[in-house]
Formats: sequence, C-alpha cells, structure tokens
Amino acid sequence: SRYDKGWIGRYDPETGEYKMDQIALPYSGTAIWLMIHPTGKYMYITFSGKHIIMRSNYDEEKKTFTTPYLVCGKYETSGWEDGVGGNARVKTPVQGTFVKNPEYAGKEDQYDYYFCDKENHCIRILTPDGKINTFAGRPNGNGTPGYNDGALRTESRFKQPVCIVYDEERESFFIGDTGNFRIRKIALEE
Repeated sequence: SRYDKGWIGRYDPETGEYKMDQIALPYSGTAIWLMIHPTGKYMYITFSGKHIIMRSNYDEEKKTFTTPYLVCGKYETSGWEDGVGGNARVKTPVQGTFVKNPEYAGKEDQYDYYFCDKENHCIRILTPDGKINTFAGRPNGNGTPGYNDGALRTESRFKQPVCIVYDEERESFFIGDTGNFRIRKIALEE
C-alpha cells in the first residue's frame, strides 16, 4: 500500500507486473492493515488513524478487489462501543486474524475476525454480519491499559496490543502486547 497516496497495489507473480493504484482508498496518510479472508472472497482493510474497518470484495471476473466500503466504526470518531456497523466504536484498530467459528457451520461465511484495538487496550471480534464485541481486555471510554492475566473480560489487561495470530491446532491466540513488551497467549487452561 502507499501511505502517501491512499492506494493498494497488486503484484502478479505470473507476469511480474505491478500495478500501483489497483485499489483507490478513500483516505491517504494513515496506516492500514490488510487481511484477506481464507476463502479469498474479500478482505478487511483496517484504517488505524481513522478508527474504522472497511471491506473490499473480490471480483472474480476482473480478478481484483472492489472499492472498499465501511463495515465498522465511524470516520475519525474514536471510542469504545460494542455494536453493529457504524454504531460500533474502535480506537486505533490494527492487525487481525480470521478464526473459523463452529457455530456458523453451513453458513456462507464461517469466520469471525479477531483484531487488536490498540488504544482501547483490548482484543475485539468482528462477526460476518458486522457486529463488534470485545473478546479480551477491559476497556472503558479511554481504555484501561495494564498487565494482568485472568478472565478475558473482567481481569485480563493489555497495553497497546498490535498483532494477533491464531494457532488452529492448539486453539490458542498469540498477541503482541507492545506496551508490556510481551507476547501473550489466550487459550483454555492446561
């Protein structure tokens, strides 16, 4: 992506061709993170400085992603609020990961999107129908940073988590908790 131009480019490994401005983004000058859905049917684009997450669907005919549209948050309005779409509030959303949810078996989209909400000091979930829930950490209007293990919503604390991965085999999350200088693990007790 081009920070200064607000573009996402595309590299074609078969032809070696690179198209710089394949997808024009509505904003420039903000850090973004891209996460392509495991099926390849769409991707989420996280605009951390704008406090939103957008979605871009994959166009099979044109072999490219379409113009992004808002799925959660409100442009330049930070905060913490679980909710649906534009009624949810996030504060500096960053990197995320898709996790298959067995409750969605047989549905078109079977994955939740877990992402780090850096300045709210928590981990959030975005469901396929656009609902945001807080998964771990205990944010309030300003976020509650700290370091504590324990029950995900009532005791655990993070300080500026920025990256998250899911280990499907071990059913565990690993979180880069930058403010605490640690890699944290979320899993069932062993």
